[in-house]
Amino acid sequence: MALINKATFGIIATQTILEPLISVMTWFPENGIIGVLAFLGLYVILALLVAPASFHKFVSGVLFGFWGGWAIAFTGACLGAILPFFITRKYLHGWMSNKLEHQPTINALKQAVGEDGLRCVALTRMSLVIPYAVLNYGYGVTDVSWKDYLLGNIGMIVPGLLYAWWGSQAAGIGDAIEGSKDWTYWAAIIASLALTAWLIVHLRKITLTHIDLGSTETRV
Repeated sequence: MALINKATFGIIATQTILEPLISVMTWFPENGIIGVLAFLGLYVILALLVAPASFHKFVSGVLFGFWGGWAIAFTGACLGAILPFFITRKYLHGWMSNKLEHQPTINALKQAVGEDGLRCVALTRMSLVIPYAVLNYGYGVTDVSWKDYLLGNIGMIVPGLLYAWWGSQAAGIGDAIEGSKDWTYWAAIIASLALTAWLIVHLRKITLTHIDLGSTETRV
């Protein structure tokens, strides 16, 4: 249920303590393609710094709306996943391998990659199980091929859709709390919440069925 908790926090935060920051960030959608490219560049920088990707996806929905936010969040997530993977594979493989040698999650990924790299990457990217940044660097110490890694990242479509949707609804939920929306809006939000919860549980179950991830439970 981590995504729901983060989405709830994000909605509350965008209406309160982060409202000044969100207002400043309107520079990105107001400046067309330049703003989009700058937002994507920020996404890559934050990925390198191992920052949680969930809030960035959420803010994409706030700033660019659902469809635009989803497309930008997915593109940014894919770009942000490539550079850490390349750096680890090219320069930090030995050092990272030593650091992560006794991590059950990484060992499980190595085994799963050996069995089916594409499915392993897709499932872990699709499911809200392992932190985004951990996967970016962690896959660099496995034997997954570049082809399987790049294609498997398509699985990030799912979390991108979920976060962008809740981000796009942040302002509407704020208005609804103030009483400017009728019951049909709340019915749609409740249905969305139920669907989100079902997807989280179902995809997590599928992932853990195919990959022995031990006690790993959360993803950001």
